[in-house]
Amino acid sequence: PKRPPSAFFVFMDTFRKEYKEKHPDVKQVSVVGKAGGEKWKSLSDAEKAPYAAKAEKLKAEYTKKIDAYNNPQAGE
Repeated sequence: PKRPPSAFFVFMDTFRKEYKEKHPDVKQVSVVGKAGGEKWKSLSDAEKAPYAAKAEKLKAEYTKKIDAYNNPQAGE
């Protein structure tokens, strides 16, 4: 199973979409990444909380999948 994204990567997923809508002419990945990093640093812990919660949920799902992968007999 693929590892779950961190809270930052969950944030970047939504940020990229918003950034591309506002700046359709920017095609460089580095520009979008730098803008996302600066925005992430400027967010408070309360603003980061929804992304952290989603990342925790994805991590819990990953843990279940990896347990099933490592112990295939347990699922039967």
